Amino acid sequence: MTQALIWWLENSPRWLSCCSAQWRRQQEVLRAATFHTGHVLCSPAPLPDKLSRLLRRCCSDAITLLHGSGEVQLQLCSQLPVPQHDPCQLYALGQRLQQRTGEVCLRGLVDIGRALSR
Repeated sequence: MTQALIWWLENSPRWLSCCSAQWRRQQEVLRAATFHTGHVLCSPAPLPDKLSRLLRRCCSDAITLLHGSGEVQLQLCSQLPVPQHDPCQLYALGQRLQQRTGEVCLRGLVDIGRALSR
């Protein structure tokens, strides 16, 4: 138990760095979305055109947020050392599994974004 606590305390700055990177990315996307929404709503275009533009932007922002946070989490996962108190190597196995599935999910998000942009 003590070893697990020491490992967590040694690596908590990395977790906090990951959280702050995600927070910064969310702020950037939300700030850009707010300005885009204001610009679209103030434009002289008809309402259906405005709504379709806002919907497309909303989908792309959601994909951007998911992809960005996924990248940050995969970086964190690859940087964390394996704890010494893992006798069955479950942490290392979970880390490899998360890395592979995370990469597949990120590729899927890119494919969805490409399909929606057509």
